[in-house]
Amino acid sequence: MTHSNPRKEYGDWIAYFARFGYAAKGVLYGGIGLLALLQALDLSSGKTVGSKGVLLTIASQPYGKVMLVILAISLMGYVLWHFIQAFVDPEHSGHDAQNIARRIGYAVSGLVYASVAFSAVGILRSSSSEDGKTAQEWALTIMQQPFGRWLVGAGGLLAFGLGCYYFYRAIKAEFRKHMKMYEMSDTAKTWATIVGRVGNAARGVIYIVISVFTLRAAWAFDPSKIKTTEGALAVFDNNPADEWILSILGIGFIAYGIHMGFQAVYRRIQPEN
Repeated sequence: MTHSNPRKEYGDWIAYFARFGYAAKGVLYGGIGLLALLQALDLSSGKTVGSKGVLLTIASQPYGKVMLVILAISLMGYVLWHFIQAFVDPEHSGHDAQNIARRIGYAVSGLVYASVAFSAVGILRSSSSEDGKTAQEWALTIMQQPFGRWLVGAGGLLAFGLGCYYFYRAIKAEFRKHMKMYEMSDTAKTWATIVGRVGNAARGVIYIVISVFTLRAAWAFDPSKIKTTEGALAVFDNNPADEWILSILGIGFIAYGIHMGFQAVYRRIQPEN
């Protein structure tokens, strides 16, 4: 009589959930990139260039609410996987300073994408994108606390560090060590590397922009200067001379969405995979 391995079954369940999460993240970033590109080419229908704009665009399509439900559930799979990475360390990354910082980053990223999933739920519930506090309102709340200004400044430094880390990933193609490259054709390996590098570089640029505005907000005690991804992209939409940068970033975000597609299929979710 054979017995199933409970740990393997649990691992398979987590793996499927995580892969759906990577795919959902790919849809999100691919959508942001497409909206940014359309905005740069003056072909936009007025949608916000960012995650909320993507969610609203999906909601406005036929069967859009069904797609939003699937996207929200899939994003929660990505959130769950990041929390497991942060607190359980299934990839046995170790306990040195670098890996502890990486695990903290997983937890923070999990919270960020949980908020995106809840935004999708909010749109389903009220057809509004204005539910909840804005980044500026959160910054004001933090600044009003003891040492709050320093906390916002620390957030700016963290964003700068993340930007540098994404540039590092783009240059070294560090993401490949987490992928099952041996299962890929030579063509797939080439494209996975190209879109990974371009996409990570685009995210690096956005995090550097966010860090600059966050540090300025802390210095001036002015939370209105805080920028999210939407605001960072909007910086390059103020005049025609900057729109080529927005176009490049749009292409970069589309590349990052494709990169997430490769992650959904080929990511090593567990070390034994």
